[in-house]
Amino acid sequence: MVDMIPTLDVAQIPGTVQISGRILARNIPYEQFMVTEYGETHVEWVNGVVIAMPSISWRHNLLTQFLTMLILAFLERHGGGRVLNDPMLMKLPSVPSSRAPDVLVLLPEREGQLQQNQVVGPANLVIEIVSPGSVRIDTVDKRREYELGGVPEFWLIDPMKRRALFLRLNESGVYDEIEPEDGVYTSAVLVGFRLPVEMLWQDPLPTVSETVALAAGMG
Repeated sequence: MVDMIPTLDVAQIPGTVQISGRILARNIPYEQFMVTEYGETHVEWVNGVVIAMPSISWRHNLLTQFLTMLILAFLERHGGGRVLNDPMLMKLPSVPSSRAPDVLVLLPEREGQLQQNQVVGPANLVIEIVSPGSVRIDTVDKRREYELGGVPEFWLIDPMKRRALFLRLNESGVYDEIEPEDGVYTSAVLVGFRLPVEMLWQDPLPTVSETVALAAGMG
């Protein structure tokens, strides 16, 4: 295990973004990061900095499960693809950044990017769910990294504020915020996928059978 000295800090990626969080190690080449044991700590890597990720809430976990099931059920009916979850890493060579999104979607044309324990290059869709300890990381750091790294569509879901932000890359490589229409968000990369936003704040969330039925009505 590497010699880790936890600090709360901010590191600058020259010409791109700042990264924030509890820094465990610095000046770590990516190849070393991929083969290093960090114990039970959930970690991500940005420009040689190893960052400890905050713990998640039960609501965060349930939302991740619901969205994963919903998208999987949709893809089974509409051309296939893969839905992957943290701790699967997504390596963005152009940033450089290697994050573990809560949900990432690879459509068939990008399945070749999937390696044993990472996706090399941007996924078609990335979803991050905000927890109390990840507000800046998700809303500032990762948003900028995913934009620079070319992730076509990014959903940022904050159950604490009951707010969902849907972002799409425009022709200039900058995220546009897309407003749901009549409370329903229609995805650009998952053609035919429609998400009733208020459903994200339900308690309880839809059951497995309800989720499958919802996906069956799309497309």
